[in-house]
Amino acid sequence: MLSLKSYLSSIDLLAIIRELNSILISTRIENIYNLDNFAFLFRFHKANGINFDLIFELGKRINLTNFKYPLPSSPSFPVTRIRSLILNTQVVSINQINLDRIVCITLKSNEGKILKLYLELFEKGNIIITDEFDKIIFALYQRKMKDRHIIIGETYKLPPTRGKSIYEDINYDDIIINENIRNLNVLKALSKYYNLPPEFIEEVLVRCNINLNTLFSEINNEILQKFIETSRSLIEEIKSSLLRPNIIIKNGERISVQPIEFISLPYERIYFYSFNNAVDEYFSSFITQKISEKQKKPLDEKIKEFENIIERQKKYLKELEEKQIKSKKIGEIILNNLDKIQALIDYVINMRKKNIDWEEIKKLSPIKILEINPSKGILKTIIDDQELEIDFKISATENMNKFFSEYKEISKKINGLINAINETERKINELKKGLEEISKIIIVKEMKKEWYERFKWTFSSQGFLIIGGKDARQNEILVKRYMDEKDIFVHSDVPGGSVVIIKSNGLEVPEETKKEAISFAVIYSKAWKAKLSCADGYWVMANQVSKKPPSGEFLKKGAFMIYGERNYIRNVPLILFLGVKIVDKEFKIIVGNENFVKNNSITFVKLVPGDLKGEILVKKIKELLIKRASNEYKEIINAIPNNEILSKLPSGGALPL
Repeated sequence: MLSLKSYLSSIDLLAIIRELNSILISTRIENIYNLDNFAFLFRFHKANGINFDLIFELGKRINLTNFKYPLPSSPSFPVTRIRSLILNTQVVSINQINLDRIVCITLKSNEGKILKLYLELFEKGNIIITDEFDKIIFALYQRKMKDRHIIIGETYKLPPTRGKSIYEDINYDDIIINENIRNLNVLKALSKYYNLPPEFIEEVLVRCNINLNTLFSEINNEILQKFIETSRSLIEEIKSSLLRPNIIIKNGERISVQPIEFISLPYERIYFYSFNNAVDEYFSSFITQKISEKQKKPLDEKIKEFENIIERQKKYLKELEEKQIKSKKIGEIILNNLDKIQALIDYVINMRKKNIDWEEIKKLSPIKILEINPSKGILKTIIDDQELEIDFKISATENMNKFFSEYKEISKKINGLINAINETERKINELKKGLEEISKIIIVKEMKKEWYERFKWTFSSQGFLIIGGKDARQNEILVKRYMDEKDIFVHSDVPGGSVVIIKSNGLEVPEETKKEAISFAVIYSKAWKAKLSCADGYWVMANQVSKKPPSGEFLKKGAFMIYGERNYIRNVPLILFLGVKIVDKEFKIIVGNENFVKNNSITFVKLVPGDLKGEILVKKIKELLIKRASNEYKEIINAIPNNEILSKLPSGGALPL
């Protein structure tokens, strides 16, 4: 029976690494994140400003991902250490080791130092960093094994290969007499003998028209050579020919992902433009399941805790109800036999006054006494077929009142307990509702980024692109590389603002666009952090901007000289609109003026300077976005990682409206 594919094979890695080499060579590692305790995200930055996210799921897979996973608010200790070693290093090469499930990424630091990043996908997975001589300087998991030690300070050693290489020359007679495999079927035998994944061996056997259940002892040399040649040919196809990445679907369920069409899997297929993309899509559902399971665990434990509480509460309620019924019944019996019980009490007291022995009192009593406890002043008797416990230190009326009072007290306890049970049930229902919400967890993809999205960006109401620098380096890049002759340079009059450019495309820029660009500039200046309600800004033509300072002066990085008249626009309100654009379940966060955001998003909020910051601010923004969105988009908006919104906000607090 075909099982669900849960990890990438060594053959899959051939295709993955082939694609990674065409994309990641010469990129730099910009950041590393831990996704809970089961995966790591490596962010690579290309010189043209494009970022690529590589997910490494321990023991499962490695691939470029377009999904936006929730990132932790602070890095784990291993991530902190990894960052200290390889942040800003450049990718020199990416290789698969010995056709095993091991990836080696060779990195070079700014100082020319060579490091190796080993990503092991077998067993529970590992991340190992070595110097150029393979001396281990970091290991996610340190361990001593029979065949090798993964210990900091020791030399990195590869694990022993699981079987023979398919490229190794073999002697048919030596194989066929191997008692460990000759009596197995051909699929099991070859899987045991060769360092190849069973699914790949099965595919080769099908292509060779070899029955999978044939005993290996029945295979002749010609058939074996055909298997070897076909295996090598298929590996070379995956290495160098056109791939046909696909997800295989059986009975409506995704069961596998392959870099080429496997004829051994004759089921429905969904095709993708790259194998990384196919793997990303296939494994995303496993990630959501893991995240769901992790989030469900504390809720399940809390539900169990409350269920135990409610079980004890209901048991106690039953005891109270039984006691309540008994108290009322005894009270009513005493009421109906008041004179009789009072007479019994009087009899006992009078007899004791005469110094009559307790046993004698019990024996001579006109009403049967079952038991007398002199120290407590209690006697037991039977009236109306009910055993009663009477306090002969007080009157019959007081005994009756005692039981009726007890009945009332128990009634109060029962009411309180019922309320407590209802509250416990309410909490359980709330937690179960939370479980239902967790079951709906999705991971969303961000829409493809355009070149200008490496900067702060927006569009004016008239459709002109407005871009701003995120830091001094980007300010330099904007002016030197992207500002054309007829573009307009915009800046806040408040110090510490971004360089903002209106891309004119050779057209005359309307006044409204200039005003919106100045608004964008003052919003992303210190004016926002200072909680100003409005600020001034100016615009000049591109030819008025120069990096050349006056004689004897120096311009720091990101600063420019403005020559000629500045065109000021005063008292520009600090109001920013933030919206979510969604197309085919992929999202993009957009910011800017009301017209642009409102016309290009499915939901939006208005922001002004305020006191809410960080996660609290993002939570409030998402609440408003979800509230204002139609039902079909609510889950997608809720799944957008908070950092995606936070990264679009100006520095300082805000108030969402």
